[in-house]
Amino acid sequence: MKKPKTHSVKPEATHVQVVGDVLVGATVHGFYIYNSNGGSSEGLSRFYWYLNGQRLTDEGQLDIKLRAADGNKFLQFSVIPVSSDGQVGDEAFSPLYEIRSGFQNISDEENEWCYLKQRGNFSFHVPEPSDRLFVSTGGVFALLDPTSGDIHLKGQNGWGLPVPPEIISFLKNNKAVRLFSSERSFAALVPLGGTNQLLCWGGDIPATLPPLQGVRSVYSTRSAFAIIYSSPAPGANRIAAIGPVNNPVSTIPNAIQQSLLFDPPEAIYAADDAFAVRTQNGRVYAWGDPNKGGTIPADVRNQLASMFVTRIVATAISFCALTADGEFAVWGHATGGGTIPVEQLQRIIDDGGIESVIAATTAFCAITRGRHRAVSWGRVGEGGNMSAGAAALAARGNIILCTANRWAFLIANESGQAEAWGAIGFGGDPIPPQVKEQFKAAFNGSCATPGDPQRPSEKKEPQRQRKNVSSRAIIVDGNLSLYANDHSFFLLSLRDDGTTNAIVLHGLHTSGGEMSAALRQTLMASLIRDVYCTNGAYGVITTQGGTEGAVSVWGATLRMEDAGEIPAELAEYVRSDVVELYSIKRFPYVGNPPPPRPVHNDPSFAARRTDGTYVLWGGNVDNQYFDPHAESKK
Repeated sequence: MKKPKTHSVKPEATHVQVVGDVLVGATVHGFYIYNSNGGSSEGLSRFYWYLNGQRLTDEGQLDIKLRAADGNKFLQFSVIPVSSDGQVGDEAFSPLYEIRSGFQNISDEENEWCYLKQRGNFSFHVPEPSDRLFVSTGGVFALLDPTSGDIHLKGQNGWGLPVPPEIISFLKNNKAVRLFSSERSFAALVPLGGTNQLLCWGGDIPATLPPLQGVRSVYSTRSAFAIIYSSPAPGANRIAAIGPVNNPVSTIPNAIQQSLLFDPPEAIYAADDAFAVRTQNGRVYAWGDPNKGGTIPADVRNQLASMFVTRIVATAISFCALTADGEFAVWGHATGGGTIPVEQLQRIIDDGGIESVIAATTAFCAITRGRHRAVSWGRVGEGGNMSAGAAALAARGNIILCTANRWAFLIANESGQAEAWGAIGFGGDPIPPQVKEQFKAAFNGSCATPGDPQRPSEKKEPQRQRKNVSSRAIIVDGNLSLYANDHSFFLLSLRDDGTTNAIVLHGLHTSGGEMSAALRQTLMASLIRDVYCTNGAYGVITTQGGTEGAVSVWGATLRMEDAGEIPAELAEYVRSDVVELYSIKRFPYVGNPPPPRPVHNDPSFAARRTDGTYVLWGGNVDNQYFDPHAESKK
């Protein structure tokens, strides 16, 4: 008797798409639905990512981190469905997605250079991931679940908790599409018919609010939000502010509103307690605390009137406006970066103006357009005045790396010579000779140049060099990245194949300026995918052998109410399959550094895993493994 013929059934993948904001700095997720077509259940399907039509051979997971060098390229996700009995379907592709840089008309470089980050998400130092799935105040994480649209909050009361029950009910019925935060408050943008509505809650939100429908962009200072309306009625205000009663940051002068009727707002920048708005015609207006950049003096207003401003950078208490050809103007706190001494002003002008400017809490460091010299000004002892060694290195020029922490700067030239200055004990100490040698060795003896590294599978493309100096540079056969937290600096040197060439640390030993010998060995043998920080700790996501998504941390410990160690009960959840880290940071003071050591700030980390679950640990959250899908079913 003949056996009946069996027909193989090919599975297929449908609804293939990319989930998340396709922005530089975001980790986006590939989504699809497996269709067995009457055959077997899904087996080990294969996933691929493409940039400008080129398959990335080093990316084969459902999540991908978008890099600076990916900007303006087109991203595509594909699936080859495979059934459990080995049947292979046809490769199915998502639409093409343009990878955008910047956010709400503020460039990635401006965001990096500003002390308080300019994404409407309370943060500083290493910019938070751009996907905005996890947004934090100074004490609460808010998770926007991309699959259900539900919002989950974890942390301390008084920092955006508790959420008013009316808002909880509304958000259950109307899913938010984007979250924003200040230090103690949240805002959620939700669709509303053909427009949208901004919902706000927290300790700094007043009882009386301006109209909050038809919102194009949302920005935040430490205590307030500012919005730009998308299509205001003729004669109506184009911007609004939401903040504490009787705080000048919450009230926009009528003269500014009138000016914006004829010259629409392009973007709004934030200092600690002041906003500055840049218009389509390159004009600048400011409001808020007069001592923190909220008032522009008459002489500076006259100077700005002759400039077409394209970029703005802020310390916590001052602003610096720049034109495309290097002209600049500063205002704010007189000793906190808001005025520039004649000597520094002349040095900048004599070398062609400003190419880049990086902000600490109360000081600026500019890199000139001509010979790439470094010039700093601002509060003495907090980065505003250079040490003799730093001044000598800065004057010789060819500076290609510059990063600020809270009260200090670190620069390096193209040969790897490095100097730091600022608050002693907080990263501003002179770099020890042995650490200087480590810096030089990390440069591989090459002439480094500012730029963004390509992916290993794209090395046949030319490297993306740029004029602006920031925290990243290209060297022969590799690249450099310079990071900072409140009290230390971390230089990471990677080879082109992603392996670790060097790790160099400088600053307060208990806050990331030192790591154990065992951890150093581990990281030197790993592929470090990305770097994150809290106030006093660093975290990295690595590939270790065949295991992807392993997390390592160092710095201020749990006993110090930080996240520089992983609780033993959670270690198994971060040994693999982590795709992103998020942080809670605190901003407890703008004044002088507190001797002799930093106060405990209660920061935390949150790790996002490939299965959509999270791991939270640190000073201001309950250490926990969190499954938002299970939480939504309660």
